Amino acid sequence: MDLGKGIIGIIGVAFIAATVAYSVSAPRNVDNMMDQEMASLDGKSINESMADSKAEVRAEQCERYSAAAAEAWDRAVENETIDRDAIRIDELDRQVERFCN
Repeated sequence: MDLGKGIIGIIGVAFIAATVAYSVSAPRNVDNMMDQEMASLDGKSINESMADSKAEVRAEQCERYSAAAAEAWDRAVENETIDRDAIRIDELDRQVERFCN
């Protein structure tokens, strides 16, 4: 009986050690894969492709918020409602600052 418990204990320890070793190496393998150039991405890595996409989206958001802020300001000046629209204009200016810098 003690021999059976010992064998089960050794198998359990080996399983836990294998699980820990795999969990430690898996993130490293994913990072390596994400940095490899891929033909389907025109020779870019997944990380480079994601960075390019993120830059494009930020540029579009910058453009959109800049136009919205300018339009809100012009409308407030035209309607003489600068005080009433100040909160909206400030929020748009914060978004412009966030996405354009």
